[in-house]
Amino acid sequence: MENPSLLRSTGIVALSTLASRVLGFVRDMIVAGLFGATGMLDGFFVAFRIPNLLRRLVAEGALTVSFIPVYTEYLVARGEHAALELAQKTLSILLVLLCAMVALGIVFSPEIVRVLAWGFGDAQVIALTVDLTRIMFPYLLLVGLVAFAMGVLNSHRCFFAPAFSPVLLNAGMITGALFLSGLFSQPLEGLAWGVVLGGVLQAALQLPYLARAGFRMRFSFDMGHPGMRKIFGMVSAAAFGTAVYQVNILMSTFLASLLAPGSISYLYYSDRLTEMMLGIFIAAIGNAVLPEMSRITALDDTATLRRLYARAAAASLFLAVPAAAGLMAAGGAVVPVLFMRGEFTAFHAEMTARALFCASLGIVPVALLRITTPVFYSLKDARTPVLAAAASFALNITLGYALMNTQLRHAGLALANSLAAALQAGILLGLLGRRIGGMPWREMLVPAARFLAAALGMAVPVRFLYRQADWYDDPLGTRVFFLVLLVCAGGVLYFIICAVLGAGEVRLLWNRFLSLAGRANNKD
Repeated sequence: MENPSLLRSTGIVALSTLASRVLGFVRDMIVAGLFGATGMLDGFFVAFRIPNLLRRLVAEGALTVSFIPVYTEYLVARGEHAALELAQKTLSILLVLLCAMVALGIVFSPEIVRVLAWGFGDAQVIALTVDLTRIMFPYLLLVGLVAFAMGVLNSHRCFFAPAFSPVLLNAGMITGALFLSGLFSQPLEGLAWGVVLGGVLQAALQLPYLARAGFRMRFSFDMGHPGMRKIFGMVSAAAFGTAVYQVNILMSTFLASLLAPGSISYLYYSDRLTEMMLGIFIAAIGNAVLPEMSRITALDDTATLRRLYARAAAASLFLAVPAAAGLMAAGGAVVPVLFMRGEFTAFHAEMTARALFCASLGIVPVALLRITTPVFYSLKDARTPVLAAAASFALNITLGYALMNTQLRHAGLALANSLAAALQAGILLGLLGRRIGGMPWREMLVPAARFLAAALGMAVPVRFLYRQADWYDDPLGTRVFFLVLLVCAGGVLYFIICAVLGAGEVRLLWNRFLSLAGRANNKD
């Protein structure tokens, strides 16, 4: 990760993702305060997850990991004109597919909802879920365009517009919750239209950046093109391989619909908190690394690919290990501070915190997946991720059904997700060495041991501080003060222990900070 351009790319994506996550939490606090954790809100989350899952399967996941390696290969080997021509052909087919999926989704919304929310027994909730699904299905088309733009722009090392676009989705949803909801007899319909508004804003942001990269839209349907055959030969496998984590969450939604009302909402809010930890830096590393890995693979430089992977994996673990430890030690403080207000009661907060504890176990394996899976796709190997994803999917369904019938209830579904992700990551790590000439185990395990020791050293005092406040009855100001204290103390302690143990990531970050500070002083 010492590559300056890669550091800059990761920084751009991380800062944009941070802005998105912060605004996303503002959105979630507004939604929780207005709607609580009710059966009706469960219906909204089911409806929102349907196009969102298809986005991961077809557009953002499958298209990105299939398109970027081939597009980058064309850029490196055949030049910009050939690459942009390939992009035109890809978008032409993509638009047709997405329009067809949106039309089918709107028509068959009742059947889709009946399958995915099988446990819903309230006819009003089912009818509302169908209406919300129909409103939000066009979001798939809009975000598909954003995913296409991400593939083109990231390959040209332009990361800002795709990374910043989720901020606009959150802005649209906040607008829907605060202003559009009052225009409808069912306020959640306003929130759904806010999703569509956010999608329009996301797509509009990409257009000037695509034009600057040289892309001009021209419809061209040529499935016989060699590049098209490569891309769409990988898409079906990539759809399952990259999105299995989301598929597992969707299956948890299905199983949670069989539990008490509110269970889907508890899982949604806990998922939002773990995604916060995964999304800011770890997803940023993955997004920035895939084009670079594809470029290295196109040059057939396996040694450099192996070094880049080891550095990216270590950087991810540096952030994922303390995030998991911190949430397990004090996640019960985060939920009531962020969400407990209005219709979101102390009971809702406690149920969400239980799910969060189990979901936190999956942060490390999911972080490794987001770095490891792109390596296979950069090597144009879609088969191996599919095999690992299939095993993960089977384990998640089996364990989820078993654990939800124990005292864990909805938290058991979160635990099943975490264990399924661990299995998937283990399989991919075990098979990766065959593709890159051996795994760089030493470069990964030595830093990981340091991070684990530092995280354990941080978690004990954090847990002690956590016990000093009553997170459900103390005034909000007191709870906010203790939460800030927890986060700051935990972060500082983790960095200090890592520094004492000789973690190179701390030195790299410190040098980066000194460099930025020096530039600021020179400007003054």
